[in-house]
Amino acid sequence: MRAVNQTLRALQIWPDAARWQAAMALALPAVALIALSGFLGGWLYFSPVSDLPSALVAAVILFFVPALLEELVFRGLLLSWFATFSQRAGNWLAIGLFVLWHPFQALTFGPPWSAIFLQPSFLFATFILGIVLTHIRIVSQSLWPVIAIHWLLVVTWKLVFGGPYY
Repeated sequence: MRAVNQTLRALQIWPDAARWQAAMALALPAVALIALSGFLGGWLYFSPVSDLPSALVAAVILFFVPALLEELVFRGLLLSWFATFSQRAGNWLAIGLFVLWHPFQALTFGPPWSAIFLQPSFLFATFILGIVLTHIRIVSQSLWPVIAIHWLLVVTWKLVFGGPYY
């Protein structure tokens, strides 16, 4: 129950401008590393979606799944629950489960993303994202920066850089 309460509290906290700025400053180098991994791995390439109505619908859906849902689970409930045992070990366990979640999705839910989610370069990018989002969540005490960053990355990938969004 403690993890649920901490997660709900993290949803009630809206960071001030300085914490948003710090979150974005931390996220930008990670985004560069993720982009490099994606371009080298071949799952990131310039291919903007031309159907604006579909893109807007996709952007709304992507806010809820994966951004909001995954962050509630991995940076909310699991991070809070694991931290009751050990903050450091809990952080790494939540990050590890976040990374493993992606191949699990590929193996259980299948196309169109399964091949990408099994690529080492994608898993590396997911690992980097997990580390950065976990740090931002702890420092900001809020889920909103990590939800926003996760959402912006997924929307950009799927609507501008060739990620499957159907």
